[in-house]
Amino acid sequence: MKRIEISARTVAEAVELALAQLGRDRDEVAIEVLDPGENGDEALVRVTVVEDEEERPSIEKVSAIAQRILEDLLERMDIHAYVTAVVSRVPGPQGEPEDTITLHVEGADEEAMGLLIGRRGETLRSLQFLLNLLVSRRVHAWPQLVVDVGNYRQRRQESLESLARRMAERVRQTGRPIMLEPMAAYERRIVHLALRDDKTIYTESSGEGENRKIVIYPAKS
Repeated sequence: MKRIEISARTVAEAVELALAQLGRDRDEVAIEVLDPGENGDEALVRVTVVEDEEERPSIEKVSAIAQRILEDLLERMDIHAYVTAVVSRVPGPQGEPEDTITLHVEGADEEAMGLLIGRRGETLRSLQFLLNLLVSRRVHAWPQLVVDVGNYRQRRQESLESLARRMAERVRQTGRPIMLEPMAAYERRIVHLALRDDKTIYTESSGEGENRKIVIYPAKS
């Protein structure tokens, strides 16, 4: 059973801190006040998760949790938008089916959308990582969550797939490998999947960290 003891100026603040660290709502925990924090002392509480952690939540429940958490994050950022969650099944890295939850953020003004996306999608990637982290603490698993703002990811995917096909054609014509620009992991995955069934070429990732790139090679004879 997961529990945490935490202190703060008041009982209410200690409870809120504990809920944030556990990634839980009030109806999912039992709260014990160990010290009410009188006479200038800090309050101390023990918060225990009472939900059955062995039960694996359905993809629909995970989707609802993710949507609620993202809506809360946007509200805290003072961004007025609405979130739609879509569950889909896509091929994984080895071709196995993989459930993916895409959270579409729409309805915000253009400036807010730009801030959420950031330079080359960097802010969007950070928001997505934070959401995955918060949701994983609630469901005790690492779900496949994708955040899309104003269809940015959809446009980016289409652009990358088009680039992959053009570069593959050039490799076929010249017989020489081509190295693409550095990409985030999810972008490299799009390129790998776009060219996976092309038997005339093959792809490999090269480099480290932010400089990791995809190289497209002609098929070995």
